[in-house]
Amino acid sequence: MYIVYALLGAVMASMGTIFAKLGLKGVDANLLTAIRGIVMALIVSIAALSFGKLSTSALQSLTHRQWLFVILSALGGALSWIFFYQALAVGPTVAVTVIDKLSIVLTAILAMIVLSEGLTMQVGIGLLFVAIGTLLVSVPWEKIKHLFS
Repeated sequence: MYIVYALLGAVMASMGTIFAKLGLKGVDANLLTAIRGIVMALIVSIAALSFGKLSTSALQSLTHRQWLFVILSALGGALSWIFFYQALAVGPTVAVTVIDKLSIVLTAILAMIVLSEGLTMQVGIGLLFVAIGTLLVSVPWEKIKHLFS
């Protein structure tokens, strides 16, 4: 089931990026990011409430360590949005999105270091392809040729 959720997440993220690029015309990227964050907080809160997952007792059951990591995760996510929308405001949609998805490779590396998760040959090759694909999509061919000359 996680594959279905992940694919749905990818589709929604893609649609969100296209709608954001359309909305950025004549709007400050920080304003758009703030509005997006407010709308998302409302939607996520309503969903959590409707599933019975957001309650005082649930919030009180979180440990200090869990609060710390939730807050750090939110900080990382917020900064990611800010930088992504700044880049999207001035750069080509495909290049910005592909560079942003380089987070896949960085997450895998951090998962190995911080979480002690293993890396198979298959995953390593896939991540190498992601990195090469990012380079091919986001850097002009002349600059790539110059790197190897």
